[in-house]
Amino acid sequence: MANDSHHPIHLCQPDQGKSCGACCGLYNWKNHSRADIEAILELQTGLFAPFLTSERTDFDRYRELRTAGIKNEKLFETIYNCEFIGFIDPKHHRVGCMLHPMVTGGLDLRDNCFYGAEICSGHFCPGYSCFSTAQQQAVVKATSDWYLYGLTITDIDLVKEFFKHVENAIGDSIKEKRLDDPAALAVLADFFRLKEHWPFKAAENRLGKYYFSAAEYHVARIEYEQRWGVPVSRFDKILVSLESELASQKDLRRAESIIQSLIDRFISAYTAAGGTAEPQ
Repeated sequence: MANDSHHPIHLCQPDQGKSCGACCGLYNWKNHSRADIEAILELQTGLFAPFLTSERTDFDRYRELRTAGIKNEKLFETIYNCEFIGFIDPKHHRVGCMLHPMVTGGLDLRDNCFYGAEICSGHFCPGYSCFSTAQQQAVVKATSDWYLYGLTITDIDLVKEFFKHVENAIGDSIKEKRLDDPAALAVLADFFRLKEHWPFKAAENRLGKYYFSAAEYHVARIEYEQRWGVPVSRFDKILVSLESELASQKDLRRAESIIQSLIDRFISAYTAAGGTAEPQ
């Protein structure tokens, strides 16, 4: 899929250092830590390579070997976990479709997958339409690997809420040109890394704001009034996106403090670089 005037940033494969495979079911596993997902990608990449270079691609045999090798369970049964997503560069920095013509050397084999070439080539995730160009640039520039990039570029609430709080504080929209500032990018990177290293992450089967039960999924809720007699947190959408499990009001205040500190640090770096005046 090439860039065009409607989608100037190719979020699927934004650069040579990272890419996203979330729409292929990349994170749809009960165990979806970096190590667990990387193991699946390594397995699928290694197993498929000999079939791709042979004169006849035996897709059924590949599927048998892949199924036998997977030591994980699906998180949400009705989301398809494509068996043809793997590492598509020698250094294993980027994930993508191993059937895509840019990977196979020109032959489009995508009709052999569940969705087929037409659906795969025409799909644009919500990040293309829900994020401003500045927000897209922020995620692309501040994340440096496939795992964290895919988790972040598909988390609409996390990204938009962070920028909403920043823009409300400075009284202006974030300017794309200011996102090249190393200090501002460093703070954004710290914020996005909360997706992977949040100290209040729930132990249950969650993926972002969603939790799963059998064939159903639900949006998680934090019962502030019921549990602690306090209003809904100003950071509620961020807390839910981070899969928060808060045991006490003390946990809540500490979690809010971590988020506020990152917002304050970003504003300081952004304004020091000439973005706008410091908020009063």
